[in-house]
Amino acid sequence: REMNIVNRSAITVLFRKPFIDWHNGLMPEMPLNQDMLRESVTYLIADLSGDIDKVLRKHYKEIFENELFQMWEDENDWPVKLSYKLFNEWFSVEVSGFVFDICKNRLEGSNID
Repeated sequence: REMNIVNRSAITVLFRKPFIDWHNGLMPEMPLNQDMLRESVTYLIADLSGDIDKVLRKHYKEIFENELFQMWEDENDWPVKLSYKLFNEWFSVEVSGFVFDICKNRLEGSNID
């Protein structure tokens, strides 16, 4: 069996009800349903070292802003303060210290501005 370990760790973010409610308040004509609570997004970060809470505090705002932007580009409609507390109310998080690549083709990426 050939698997490559990637020199990254992963933060997986799952939506919680307050995030869905925020979106649906802005777009009632195109509501997200409760099935979105099972959806997740994964962010790769440098190798995990140290306290997981410290790592999350380092990256939460960038993740929070990206998730909001993916749903609604007008920052005026975002929550006023994107605190770590609010992040944890709107998302549940899982952290993986090891990421394995089981694909045969080469890992590639692209930048999203």
